[in-house]
Amino acid sequence: MSTAFRPLLTPDEAAAALEAARTGTIVIYKHSPICEISADALDEMNRFLAEAPAGLDVRIVDVLSARPASQLIEARTGIRHESPQILVIADGEVVWHASHRRITAAAVRDALAAL
Repeated sequence: MSTAFRPLLTPDEAAAALEAARTGTIVIYKHSPICEISADALDEMNRFLAEAPAGLDVRIVDVLSARPASQLIEARTGIRHESPQILVIADGEVVWHASHRRITAAAVRDALAAL
């Protein structure tokens, strides 16, 4: 069984996910449904999800419909918003992030393997 995205829809949900990441690992993917590059990045993320470890917390934020959640993530992590964008957060710290064409299934796997 593959891992699936869990949406972050509200600032409260985003805050709770970031709080949970203080003692674990979370992957947050920020997606724009109107961007071609985001569509390509989503394909890469779906490839990653098909092979991701069971139980890995992988979240998706639609930056248009959940803008306040996206903004909270930017404010709390200090990582300037771009979309598409991915953040790997382990033990409360952003340990890797990438945007645009640097989002690939292999890059996410490598970032997690380096933990």
